[in-house]
Amino acid sequence: MHARFGIVLPVDAENFLRSRLLGYVGQSGHGTINALIREARTEGRDDLLAEVVEQLSTNHSYFYREPAHFEFLLATVLPELERGPLRNGRSDLRIWSAAAAAGEEAYTIAMALRTYFGRRYQDLDAGVLATDIAVRSLRRGAAGEFKADAFRHLPASWRAGFLEPIGDDRYRVAKAVRDDVMFRRLNLVEPLDKLRGGFHLIFCRNVMIYFDDATREQLVRSLEKLLAPGGYLFIGHTDNPDFARRHLDQVQPAIFRKRGA
Repeated sequence: MHARFGIVLPVDAENFLRSRLLGYVGQSGHGTINALIREARTEGRDDLLAEVVEQLSTNHSYFYREPAHFEFLLATVLPELERGPLRNGRSDLRIWSAAAAAGEEAYTIAMALRTYFGRRYQDLDAGVLATDIAVRSLRRGAAGEFKADAFRHLPASWRAGFLEPIGDDRYRVAKAVRDDVMFRRLNLVEPLDKLRGGFHLIFCRNVMIYFDDATREQLVRSLEKLLAPGGYLFIGHTDNPDFARRHLDQVQPAIFRKRGA
């Protein structure tokens, strides 16, 4: 897990591993945790290893998580972009939600864009790239269907405007918003030069807590290079901010800006 995805677990993690993986062993059909781990370690089974990682991660994502970030996006970042990169007819707005899980964060960003720009949104070349290592989560995200509880923090007007009830206390994200988000598999510890860069905004929240210091340093360096001058990086409030501070200017808790705007 560390070699392929940068994930670090406590040295004495046996009970944690057992509690997280026992239920998944039955779903995967491997019978025992040892059998599951053996296959996950074989060549060419990064997909299964990513599933194991997902079981061990704290899957606690929901819409409008860490509201201060979206308030800052609406009040500061988007007005700045409108006065800067988007002025004079330029319409390319590049946003990346890294470690996106099932897209709760990416869809919230897309809703924020539509809320702020209103009818002007159709004139923009805009959307959100959502990446993760877990294919199963990405498929769930592309379907855009979630339990009602996932939307408990979403503003009421957004729930009314961007969600469709589908029964059984579940909702589907409206098609227009689903079309705003492009889901792709991406491993953050591999070279990121396949990405075009020039992102005005990168959300990479609550993932670096699983990495060691060397991996955090490497990732922040890569993210800084992929930001446009003056672009913003949002990390999680539980993530260690020291590495971002080395390469970017901090403007608020867990919000950083690339120099050279």
